[in-house]
Amino acid sequence: MNFSSMDYFIMVARERSFSRAAERLHITQQTLSAHIAKLEQELGVKLLVRSIPLELTYAGEVFLKYALDLQQRVNSLEREFQDITQNQRGLLRIGVNYTRGDIVIPPLLIRFQQHYPNIAVRLVGDINSNLCTLLENREIDLAIAPLPMAPSTVVTEDFYQEEYVLAVSKAVLARLGIEPGSAALEQLRAGDLSPLRRCPFILAVKEESNGKFAYDLLSRFGIVSLPKIEVCRSTVRTELILAASDMGACFVPRNMIRPSLTPRQEDALEVLTLGEEACHMIHFGYLKQRYHWSVITDFIRLAREMSGAFSGPEEEK
Repeated sequence: MNFSSMDYFIMVARERSFSRAAERLHITQQTLSAHIAKLEQELGVKLLVRSIPLELTYAGEVFLKYALDLQQRVNSLEREFQDITQNQRGLLRIGVNYTRGDIVIPPLLIRFQQHYPNIAVRLVGDINSNLCTLLENREIDLAIAPLPMAPSTVVTEDFYQEEYVLAVSKAVLARLGIEPGSAALEQLRAGDLSPLRRCPFILAVKEESNGKFAYDLLSRFGIVSLPKIEVCRSTVRTELILAASDMGACFVPRNMIRPSLTPRQEDALEVLTLGEEACHMIHFGYLKQRYHWSVITDFIRLAREMSGAFSGPEEEK
């Protein structure tokens, strides 16, 4: 029995599919199947029920617990000795939602690679609500997301504060009869969304953080909106371009507006502040482990030193 076979089994157990597991491991399905068959032969038990999807036998569930524990121990051992020898190599896997990955990650990685040229980085894009699961499954080492309800297995640290705003084109407001200087516009600027009952909306699905925030806030003002356009696993840039093209109003982080649009598109929008409840903390999240890799600590330190660039200048608020 070797470590590779255990890693292969963990991936099969996670994916419940030989083909998907082989693809993620970058090996052939035949090679993967042979490793699992050899494991079963050595242990003298069946680990998998080869159905669609695959299922673990009782023995497979027991073996998975030991394999995960051993994988974590080996990983901790390798990283601790890299710290001891100051020979940092390996792979740092970062989970982040799609828009934050576009806006926040590039400048961070440029700086990080200057300090750690021998550390490879894998970016894993997903919606915020899935990132803690990826951490617990050990598919990522670090998450960057709002994580207010992280499980006890995940350590969180503050990164920077983000603010949701409502972006709507001035042309859409004009169609609704909301003109510059009007009482309705002042209502909106004061945080009362009631004048937008007939407004079309571009909304993320409720499973995503800005989608949940949007639906909750609209319902508070008696606005039951069937979105004109609903987006899932897309980027905020898509929502903003649609809003600037007079397709509707969208709820987005303020710091994502300028990097996503041209000056002309930005000028076409009215950006409405939504109050303190629209502000939330972006966190770092990582799994509690026997040994905490110094590379993760240094990535967080370097990112914090740059955090002012992501929260946005105070005067723009």
